[in-house]
Amino acid sequence: MNSINLLAQSHTRSQETNRDFQLKDVFNEAHFHGHIRNYFMNTINRGGLKDYYANATGGAVGFTTGNYKGFEIGVKGIFTFRTFGNDLGVHDAITGKNAKWEYELFDVLNKGNFKDLDRLEELFIRYRFGESYLTYGKMATEYTRLLNSSDGRMKPFAHRGGWAHLDFNSPHKLDLGWINGVSPRATTEWFSMEEAIGLFYNGYQPNGEEAEYHEHYHSSGMAVLNYQFNKENFTVNIYDFYLDKLTNTIWTEAHYSFKNFDLGMQYVYQNPFHYSEELSYEHRYVQPDENGQVLSSQLGWSSKSWNFSFAYTHAFDTGRFLFPKELGRDHFFTSIPRSRLEGMGNTDVYTLKAEYHMPFPDFHLGVALQQVEGPETGDFKFNKYNVDESFQVNSHLRIDAYDFFEGLSFDLLWIYRENQNYTDAQSIFNKSNFNQINFVTNFNF
Repeated sequence: MNSINLLAQSHTRSQETNRDFQLKDVFNEAHFHGHIRNYFMNTINRGGLKDYYANATGGAVGFTTGNYKGFEIGVKGIFTFRTFGNDLGVHDAITGKNAKWEYELFDVLNKGNFKDLDRLEELFIRYRFGESYLTYGKMATEYTRLLNSSDGRMKPFAHRGGWAHLDFNSPHKLDLGWINGVSPRATTEWFSMEEAIGLFYNGYQPNGEEAEYHEHYHSSGMAVLNYQFNKENFTVNIYDFYLDKLTNTIWTEAHYSFKNFDLGMQYVYQNPFHYSEELSYEHRYVQPDENGQVLSSQLGWSSKSWNFSFAYTHAFDTGRFLFPKELGRDHFFTSIPRSRLEGMGNTDVYTLKAEYHMPFPDFHLGVALQQVEGPETGDFKFNKYNVDESFQVNSHLRIDAYDFFEGLSFDLLWIYRENQNYTDAQSIFNKSNFNQINFVTNFNF
């Protein structure tokens, strides 16, 4: 009897092995992924200026089918809701303004909505061949220094279009993309490129007029190129960001490693398109005579437990460095959370970083000191957002759990920022001279 049962089981397995591929196999071989996140933020403004705090809880769940002749389909949704906090809509008695940073945990385009905060983040079809792939739809793109997810809130930047990642196991890699839609960070809706550019605060024109360029550029999208060469201790990246009707940005970057040291250089050059000349002055995203140029360098040293680096960035006086805030964040060597170079020219930035890593438990402790020199409040030629020279300290603690709790992490980020020249209430409220506590709990699966 036992032999008969064994023969029957063997016959069944043989049938399963030899049968044709079925549609249900695509789903049987699918996998789920995502995260659960809790984010507490507290901004403590100077003196009698009003403070704000909020706690957001949410997560994301993604589903990707199994591979059929190279093809797979993916979908991902993300949700957020407020668990507690004070009233973010209450205005400060001195400045007449209300919360800024805490709203970014929810939906900055629909302030006051703390419940209906879901978004279809990904819906794509992908074709894989070797280590390469082609993707079309709402998708996660490969990282670039400008177009990126910058997942530092509850909802990251999300992009729509097509992407080709070409990797043939050689020193050369190539990414080509066309982006025609975006759901900006801290929002829930999707926008075409024309709708997205200028969706957030437009700042000022170089002559001091308020800029009003939202929906004045009939842009069809942005083309992205990233070529990477990597051999032994030398790496080169060349990016080209062609933003239809607005600007073309070429970003070059090189790294050279020797012993425990790493030397990095970044150079960025921007030129505007003639389309801006057809618009009135206040409706221009960039002025025709502006050519943003930035040079950034970094020297780092690392050991098994320690990392140190010093970085210096200079934005030239040939124009403001510009890239739409709705698409991503600029990542220069001097960039740190709550501080970006976008909108500035004729500016110098110095950043000193130190980090200690203890492998067991997985523990990271870091500090970053940054000095920004050059921008002057009230002088808008190279200062789109009318910011002051500043000094900032970021302290960061991260712990990653292990064994049964693998996937769980805790991040604590404390930020202190102060203006160097103007410290009146209107100049600093929710901009500078504040302490900010960020405590994030993540569980990735």
